[in-house]
Amino acid sequence: MIRILILISFGIFAFAAEQDCQQYFEAKKAQLELQTKEFDEARQALEAFKASFETLQKEQLEALNKREAEVNATLAQIENLKAENERLLKQKEEILNSINEKTEGRVREIYSQMKDAAVAGVLSQMDNEDASKIMLSLESRKISGVLSKMDPKKASELTLLLKNMDNNTSN
Repeated sequence: MIRILILISFGIFAFAAEQDCQQYFEAKKAQLELQTKEFDEARQALEAFKASFETLQKEQLEALNKREAEVNATLAQIENLKAENERLLKQKEEILNSINEKTEGRVREIYSQMKDAAVAGVLSQMDNEDASKIMLSLESRKISGVLSKMDPKKASELTLLLKNMDNNTSN
């Protein structure tokens, strides 16, 4: 009889253990399904965030490329304006040099035709620097004649200035 009781106890115990295992496995299964659902939701949220981030990044890159193109276009315009300004400046300098050459030539021609005493009188009234520039444009024979007709003090000042200007142009 003890054997029967042991067998019956063992059967009840086995049946109870089987019931507990099934309940345990069912509880674990439900828990795993819940965790799987949470992981799927987190994965979907991450994918949505990734997609929105990539879209935003693409938009910002396009905006940056557009701005870069605008800057490059502006730089090209600036370079064109700079080249145009340089061309105009060179043209202006050529015109100015031409005018100066013609003016100097006419001044030289006028003073060359004047008598030495008249030139000396006019240059004596001028600023020393301007007078010396005019004298430098004249022939040396004319310069010596003009200096001889000038006040000695004014002639010496102009001579020193001519010497300095001549040295500067030589160097």
